[in-house]
Amino acid sequence: MKIGLLRHFKVKLKFPGKVLVTYDEVFNWYEKYGTADIEVKHVDLSGGDWKKCYASPLFRAKKTTEAVYKKEVSVINELKELDVLPLLNKKRRMPFIFWGLMLKIKSTQRNYITDEFESKISAFLDQMLKDNSGDVLIISHGFVMTFIQKELKKKGFKGASFLVPNYNRIYIYEKK
Repeated sequence: MKIGLLRHFKVKLKFPGKVLVTYDEVFNWYEKYGTADIEVKHVDLSGGDWKKCYASPLFRAKKTTEAVYKKEVSVINELKELDVLPLLNKKRRMPFIFWGLMLKIKSTQRNYITDEFESKISAFLDQMLKDNSGDVLIISHGFVMTFIQKELKKKGFKGASFLVPNYNRIYIYEKK
């Protein structure tokens, strides 16, 4: 059984132009990001005989899936990007890049949001592996893929490692 991880295509949305932005401006930017157009590219699917595809329900993943995989797709809420915006200090004004760093930090710290996220992804993977319906393609988001990669390695799968997954590339994991 092979498992392929594919990150959604790159989103076409520029960062805010202001030097200092508020939480509300960051929140609004992420709302726009959720529905922004993507850069559709070719993806080489030849690395596996993809019998099943699971995808995040978010717009960018949905559009990527439509462009890449022409068979039936199971949309799985557990594959949505981790949302830690509620954990940020809403009273600050700072550069957008600092907001991004704060989101990364909050995404890696133990809290009720990350605990629930990890639990749901782990349960999804356990069920998927139990069903074992052949090679599986998962189309999701960078952070989700990072966690899935870690879980697959714990379960004895081998494959290419990444810190931040590239767009348009399938990372293949296989249990020998």
